[in-house]
Amino acid sequence: MTKFYETSDVFEYTPESLLEEYFSVVRYHVDRLAARIPRSVETGDLVNAGVVGLLEGAARFDPNRDIDFKTFISYRVNGAIIDFLRSNDWLPRSLRGSASEFQKVMLLLEGRLGRPAQEEEIAAELGLTLEEYRKRLQQVQQMSLVYFDDLPSFSEEEADSVLDMVACDSSQEPEHQTGLIEFVELLAEAVTRLPAKEKIILTLYYYEEFTMKEVALIMNLTESRVSQIHSQLVLRLRALMHLDDD
Repeated sequence: MTKFYETSDVFEYTPESLLEEYFSVVRYHVDRLAARIPRSVETGDLVNAGVVGLLEGAARFDPNRDIDFKTFISYRVNGAIIDFLRSNDWLPRSLRGSASEFQKVMLLLEGRLGRPAQEEEIAAELGLTLEEYRKRLQQVQQMSLVYFDDLPSFSEEEADSVLDMVACDSSQEPEHQTGLIEFVELLAEAVTRLPAKEKIILTLYYYEEFTMKEVALIMNLTESRVSQIHSQLVLRLRALMHLDDD
């Protein structure tokens, strides 16, 4: 029988008992992501990927690090589901091209203005009306799923715990761990340069883990408007971090 650990406590269990106790973690991440991906992606496939992440994460958890077992498992489950989606490359290349264009304009305007560009300024630079720009943001909203959702937190204050989480993941090669740590450090720096409204949405959605609907209620905006701003903040972060898919 295999031993698994929760902080300093050691307990033994079968894969069945592990699933009984922590399957709710898999279900949580599947439900959270399912609403934001095409219907062609089978929910059962996401569940299977999450279960693999749960079992592999439990086997690789290092009890000697000051990381909560359930928190680590949640990180591994979500990461496994995201890896499954990435491997299937379900995002149309035309949307990647639009996103890349938006990112370049955002970075260009920030350099020119010395501050984050407002959406009216971005739209004008793209030769679009504000309504057209917002519609295109709505089209690329799913891109955030494969860009940042595999990180447990985005808040600047939580950067150290994210780095600890990455370091605790012994399944990664040292070179890959180094790359992830550099990515998180770049992300933390980019977050500080976001406009206030985008920071609020980022904190509420990723750190506080409210749904888009709940964020909309808190900010007194429509859910579609919050979704548009969310898409913009993801593209802005990618621009600031000089990430591109072309």
